[in-house]
Amino acid sequence: MSQTSLSRSLHATVNALNNVMNNWIRFPVTADRIEEIKQGLFRNGGFPGVIGAIDGTHVAIFPPEAEREHLFINRKLYHSLNVLMICNSECEILAVNSAHGGRTHDARVLRSSRIFAYLERRHREGETNSWLLGDSAYPLLPFLLTPKLNEVEGTPGARYTDHHVRTRSAIERCFGILKGRWRCLRKERAVHYSPQFAALVVNACCVLHNMAIRWRVSNEEIHLDELDVIPPIPYNDVDEEHGEQVRNRVIQWYFTN
Repeated sequence: MSQTSLSRSLHATVNALNNVMNNWIRFPVTADRIEEIKQGLFRNGGFPGVIGAIDGTHVAIFPPEAEREHLFINRKLYHSLNVLMICNSECEILAVNSAHGGRTHDARVLRSSRIFAYLERRHREGETNSWLLGDSAYPLLPFLLTPKLNEVEGTPGARYTDHHVRTRSAIERCFGILKGRWRCLRKERAVHYSPQFAALVVNACCVLHNMAIRWRVSNEEIHLDELDVIPPIPYNDVDEEHGEQVRNRVIQWYFTN
């Protein structure tokens, strides 16, 4: 197959998968679907009320044009997209945002997403028993709970964090399955397209990932990224104090003997 024909076919396939993305990647909005996801994540890690595990993963890309290059250089000093994903206990992707360069912090990617606006609105409308679980790179919010670090073993705070980590591990496994199956997303296989089309490639891989999950296609390989501990950043426009109150209430309700 000629390079021209292959490129034309690739673009057509990627665009087609992006056109049906909303049919395959859906954040839970109905009561039945929300309860199904909560039950699945509770079975996995023993943390109640969780509607998704959230994290960001870097997808290496070919260096873009010079005037925008700095936006894509991440903390590990290679060019990438910082892709936000949310998944359930089955590693089905519930949301993806691949529009940001590697320089952008995980928390800022979340803050600019539609998911953030949706969860913020749900909280204002009185939804107080549904949470995302994220690592310490994310702000502590009434609808996004982070670990409680440096807790004494055996205390309620330590039990909370243990269940938090076990439940949130679904997103790490999701990344591993995704990159094990679609190797173009690995660091050593940088996507050789513009950032805009690279983002569409990521979306297409996520759609195919969910198709494989739906049809129970076996996972022959799980690819684990290097551990990257991202420091938190302060936010002045989000209610972290209220988030602390919610976290303490969750610890008191569910993790105190």
